[in-house]
Amino acid sequence: MRASRTCILIVLLAAASLAAQSSEPLPQSLTQMIEAERAFAARALVVGWKQAFLEYFASDAVGFEEGRAGLAREQLAKAPDPPPDLQLIWEPRFGDIAGSGDLGYLTGPVRNVRASRDGGKPRYSNYMSVWKRQRDGSFKVVMDAGINTPGAVTFAPGFTRASQTNRFTGDYDDTTPPLATADGLLNAELRRDQARAYRPNLAASARLHRPNVMPIVGDKRILQWLATQPPFTTTDRGAPTAPRVRAARQPADSTSASGSGSEMASGKWRSTSSSRSDPGGRGTIPAL
Repeated sequence: MRASRTCILIVLLAAASLAAQSSEPLPQSLTQMIEAERAFAARALVVGWKQAFLEYFASDAVGFEEGRAGLAREQLAKAPDPPPDLQLIWEPRFGDIAGSGDLGYLTGPVRNVRASRDGGKPRYSNYMSVWKRQRDGSFKVVMDAGINTPGAVTFAPGFTRASQTNRFTGDYDDTTPPLATADGLLNAELRRDQARAYRPNLAASARLHRPNVMPIVGDKRILQWLATQPPFTTTDRGAPTAPRVRAARQPADSTSASGSGSEMASGKWRSTSSSRSDPGGRGTIPAL
């Protein structure tokens, strides 16, 4: 994949406690999305990560090449074919889906294994993908990002659905700001103080992902780290400058694709993702 400089990037996912799983059955739409991710992972072991990405990414999936947004599949098509002995092994362990059943996110651990490299010792990463239902009813990836980690990232056994104390069901009113407005307000505040900007918008058990370190879990710990960071610089569109990163499910010598997302809870938008970097496993991209 293209060579790129890896900068600090943040992936913020709305997260529930990883210590326990809900006893409630998963919504059918979430189960379908999970099954699509698992089929995606299985396909990558058969045809290689590049071909699998081309098959499971939507035609309008967003990717970033040298910091510029573009169609992810076009960027992936230009990437060199992966070595035949390279395996990317991942599985969805945590995530959620909108009440409409059409848009959701998944995250989980990744192993990048190559028999001819480091004696077959795996490299580890943590991915996050955003999935959208297509016209034919299937799910496709519309954004994908990840970080490399110094060791295996642990999750609760099985799959855990993100818990919400007041799950959004569409009962907002005229006082609820549109997502673009909420995002614009967050971006404006990030230019002043990162911790102050995220404090009212961060889920209690959010996850902060940075390349080459283990994820930080929990809003208090995340805010402590953000308090040590300078304000974001901005682009001409008023959004925080996105870091340059590689594609996250892909190996470190691969290209890239990226994503961000949010969800509404109690009539307020909560930040669920921002961006992720090249892992020694699945692909990456900067945030929108």
